[in-house]
Amino acid sequence: MYASLNDKELWIKVVEGDKHALSFIYTQHFPALFNYGMKVHADETIVKDCIHDLFVTLWFSRERLSITDTIRFYLLASLKRNILRSLKPLYVPRMFDQSMDKADFSTNPEHIIMDRESEKEQQQKLVKVINQLPRRQQEVLHLRYFQGLDTKEAAALMSLSVNATYVLLSQALRFLKKHSDKLVTLFLLWPF
Repeated sequence: MYASLNDKELWIKVVEGDKHALSFIYTQHFPALFNYGMKVHADETIVKDCIHDLFVTLWFSRERLSITDTIRFYLLASLKRNILRSLKPLYVPRMFDQSMDKADFSTNPEHIIMDRESEKEQQQKLVKVINQLPRRQQEVLHLRYFQGLDTKEAAALMSLSVNATYVLLSQALRFLKKHSDKLVTLFLLWPF
């Protein structure tokens, strides 16, 4: 039932007191929230606590919530604030532990093993190059390509202007292209 609702309709159900709608949102968005939270701070316990606190706060303040068209953006922004608030001055990001899950249509076991090894090698190369980027460039790449936010949403989440976000993104992509011609191909192949 809830899967057929758009974000705005689902959010209205939560505001109206539908616990199942909130549970559905939690189930749908927990993996992305956890993944992003681990980029903001590397302590799994703190991230999970902040996610749970976020949903408890949503439930108890549901009558005061404004209606949103993009639940994921709202949750990511709220989670980031919760984590940073819980850490005060400490901000320790751990970036890009992403694994690339691509469908393999090969039926030959040797090809499957070779493809996986090649993919693992490319992923390690990507992570190595990305880790050389400044923290803010890593963050904008993560938000844009791994969380699927558009540039405007990433800008709002990072408290930057849209133009500054485009500049950061452009600098990061230029760096990746300069340091590995295969990395740009990887970015183009990843599902966004």
